[in-house]
Amino acid sequence: MHVKHKLFMKLCLFFSLISWSTGAYAQNFVVTGKVTSNGESVIGATVQVKGKIAGTITDIDGNYRLTLENSKETLVFSFIGYQSKEVTVNGKNVINVELEEDVAQLEEVVVVGYGTMRKKDLTGAITRISTENTTQSVTSVAEMLRGTVAGFSAGFGTSAKGGGSMLIRGEKSINASNSPLIVLDGVIFNGDLVDINPSDIETIDILKDGSSAAVYGSRAASGVVVISTKQGNEGKPVINFDMKIGMQNLTRNQRPFNGQEYMVMRRDEKIRSNPSRPLGYFHNPDNLPQGVDLNTWLSYTGASADSNPAEIWLNRLAFSTTEIDNYLAGRETDWYDASFQNALRQDYNVSISGKNDKVSYYWSLGSINNQGIVVGDQYKTIRSRLNLKVNVTDWLQVGFQAHYATRNESVDEVDWEEAIQASPWGGKYEEDGSLKFYPNDDNMSTNPFASYEQRDRFNVTQTFNATLNAKITLPWGFVYEMSYSDYNNWQKNHYFDPSTSMAGEKYKGHAVRRNNSAHSWMFDNILRWNRTFNKIHKLDLTLLFNLEKNETWSDKAENSNLTPSEVLGWHAVANGTNPVVGSDDTVDTGNAMMARLNYNLMDRYLFTASFRRDGYSAFGSNNPYANFPAFAFGWRMNEENFMRAISWIDNLKFRLSWGINGNRSIGRYAALANLDSEKYLHNGSTVIGIYATRLPNENLKWEKTEAYNIGFDFAILGNRLNGTVEAYYMSTKDLLLTRSLPDIIGFSGVTTNLGEVRNKGFELSLNSVNIDHKNFRWSSSFIASLNRNEIAHLYGEMVDVLDKDGNVIGQREDDDIQNGWYIGHALDEIYDYKILGVWQEDEREEAAKYGKEPGDFKIWDVNNDGEYLPEDDKVFQGHKRPRFSFGIGNTMEFFKCVDFSFFIRSDLGHKSSNSHYTHPTDYYYDRVNAYKYDYWTPENPTNEFARLGSNTKSPSFNVYKNRSYVRLQEVSLAYRIPNKISSKWSVSNARVYINISNPLLITGWNYWDPESLSPAPRTFTFGINFSL
Repeated sequence: MHVKHKLFMKLCLFFSLISWSTGAYAQNFVVTGKVTSNGESVIGATVQVKGKIAGTITDIDGNYRLTLENSKETLVFSFIGYQSKEVTVNGKNVINVELEEDVAQLEEVVVVGYGTMRKKDLTGAITRISTENTTQSVTSVAEMLRGTVAGFSAGFGTSAKGGGSMLIRGEKSINASNSPLIVLDGVIFNGDLVDINPSDIETIDILKDGSSAAVYGSRAASGVVVISTKQGNEGKPVINFDMKIGMQNLTRNQRPFNGQEYMVMRRDEKIRSNPSRPLGYFHNPDNLPQGVDLNTWLSYTGASADSNPAEIWLNRLAFSTTEIDNYLAGRETDWYDASFQNALRQDYNVSISGKNDKVSYYWSLGSINNQGIVVGDQYKTIRSRLNLKVNVTDWLQVGFQAHYATRNESVDEVDWEEAIQASPWGGKYEEDGSLKFYPNDDNMSTNPFASYEQRDRFNVTQTFNATLNAKITLPWGFVYEMSYSDYNNWQKNHYFDPSTSMAGEKYKGHAVRRNNSAHSWMFDNILRWNRTFNKIHKLDLTLLFNLEKNETWSDKAENSNLTPSEVLGWHAVANGTNPVVGSDDTVDTGNAMMARLNYNLMDRYLFTASFRRDGYSAFGSNNPYANFPAFAFGWRMNEENFMRAISWIDNLKFRLSWGINGNRSIGRYAALANLDSEKYLHNGSTVIGIYATRLPNENLKWEKTEAYNIGFDFAILGNRLNGTVEAYYMSTKDLLLTRSLPDIIGFSGVTTNLGEVRNKGFELSLNSVNIDHKNFRWSSSFIASLNRNEIAHLYGEMVDVLDKDGNVIGQREDDDIQNGWYIGHALDEIYDYKILGVWQEDEREEAAKYGKEPGDFKIWDVNNDGEYLPEDDKVFQGHKRPRFSFGIGNTMEFFKCVDFSFFIRSDLGHKSSNSHYTHPTDYYYDRVNAYKYDYWTPENPTNEFARLGSNTKSPSFNVYKNRSYVRLQEVSLAYRIPNKISSKWSVSNARVYINISNPLLITGWNYWDPESLSPAPRTFTFGINFSL
């Protein structure tokens, strides 16, 4: 055995001895023996009595000694990197065991698109996520994956519904979608991810490189997420129950000024904007400045001594009648606390599964009833799935998968942004108890509870997705598979604003009924051929022919002034006097052919080649089809003779891939001219005119992304440490953009193919087993990634480059300043005026040159010409997306029944405009409330925040702040009840757990959550899971 391996095993023995204590028994049956592997002693191997805590470990020579209660016990021999072995004692005093290396990790089967492959045979960049034993309280797939895969990012879903956008390896397109393709049980999925129950998911495979994704061709430029749901397992039928109950509360409170602080802010604003007023004019008469008494203060407006000083003061502050009445009565409204809540979350799931030699089945039913942290945010869903496979004969297998989901989102949440602006002395209700439309008696802020309390909404979505498939085994190693998938979606979104409501008052009642439906079908025909020649040549051929059709129907009916009564609301939308009716139907079709060949030489050299040809109806008549080739190579270096002597390397594989993929996410009729109609008067009569609204482009075609990937997979020290290193480069050309046109043409623009975006990055994934002893196991994971992109080309229009004297010294491609796209810079790069701080009193003269005054933000005048011009003074100052991301996970198992885990993730190096700095200083600042902040005054000359009202002057700008953060994302504690206890109630695999999501955040960002840029929840969850 190699010297390093020996040293590693001795360290294991040392730590194992620390954690062991062997029980004493009444009887003294002793077993001794030796544990070896390939003739070498295994140091620190665990020898345990099955079903009991008793056990020991092997010494430095692989020997062990164990005292048992009786001579009929079963011993379990195990060690990291080796397959466990069970041996029944049966009165034997000496038991020697030979352990075999565990190659299960390499033999694991991964979904690669229209098929599966052993993990050790992969040539592409594919990451697998298993959902086994998860304790997360999530409602969607995106939440499950957030932060756990290198190169993959998912948005922070902060609502009751959860969810969030997904992105693989950065942005590759400017206008078209950057979302990955979703494949569910082998079929492209066109629905919403929230309709897939996370409890039904067995594994998720993420296809990141061009070669792996190329088999999906026209839709795979942004990567592919392949979801495999659970199937029945061998053995008796299993009934599984899972219950999660939790509570959410608001983290990082971002409170506005309270009643007293709001009055101070109004006072300071009046003092600043009315400098000619005498000292103390706007001060509280109960707290006048030195040298001003009450009589003097009253005399400023000729008020008599018997006047009400408080009322006079409030009028000077321009308080409304409602504000004055509420202040005098001591009625302060805490809009903030009224808008947020502690939210209850409930998630219940049951499943029945089983399998025999003829039938495999899995059925589930799940229900979610979640509240959000914003009052009125509520999400209810019921989801059910059936997976069925039947072996009809030894050559025919048929399957059926069906999924149904219904979502209810029929409540409008409180407008928490309006709650920030509403005056704490404003009113929520009128004297008659009806809702007050404008809390401050003006339209500067509206009642945040208007829609929540007054609108009657019915918003329900139903989906049904079914797939029928058959697999026929043919002679000579051929297998034919057919699948037909049918997806249906129905949405009813109806609402009514009564005539007494804020939204419906001017319409004398307003009713709307929107009905949307979608239907798509997909038909896949797959022929596979798998043969091995001379034991060293393995061929795997896959051929595909695909057809698809997608249709949507949208109908809208709205009306107002419902008669004779509005009591029926949207149920009687036809009863109004101002009907508006509209409809919109779309259809698109596609087809594809694909061939893929995997060649394995000597289980050492791996080759993959694929070619796909796609057709899609949305593109121009001259480019209805496109080709997407790919190639990949893998080299299992550890199988080479020169590597076999290095025993501590268990796996080392080099991968190289290249592939082209497409993006077709544009409007279904973007390549066609569009006609519209409009009514107008002609000779006193109303006539209908027809006109073109869009210019056709018969040459419109796919965006294409060409991707290169290089990677290494490795496992060392008995698979105790394994990982992956990836580097990639991508170029997306023929970007789908809207090109602006001169007005003389009659159209503002045309959809066309222009430009190029380049993308590159690096990824690292590590997994380790740090300690693996009988009563304690500690494993860790680490991921890190970075991504860089740049716009290489846009429209191809050249402009002159001038020196400082105005002489032409060259040319460069022109930028698109209007859209913020700059050649040679990233899609998310910030180009704006840079804030240097705040003008102070001793800089008054200098500030005046720019039309500014002390307390205003100081903008950098780059060329020192005394004025602010976009072309001269805007600069690049950072990026909106993270420059570097990492995640660290740790799982600890105690006594084989208690699990403790936590996950830390971080996004670093990105910025965002922070409205916390500019909103309180914007227009109408003197009539609305604001987030509590330390604004500038002569007495408080801060260099971070401006004075009140400073942002009302040109030029318009933003204040950008660093959004970097480190988040403790999950903490979980689970206890598995021993089967010998739970079996008394005919229960197995019983587990209880608690989970806390988002318990800790470290960041310098000071405006809500740095990831979501909105109010974010902390979630506490208690769960129970068991099987019958």
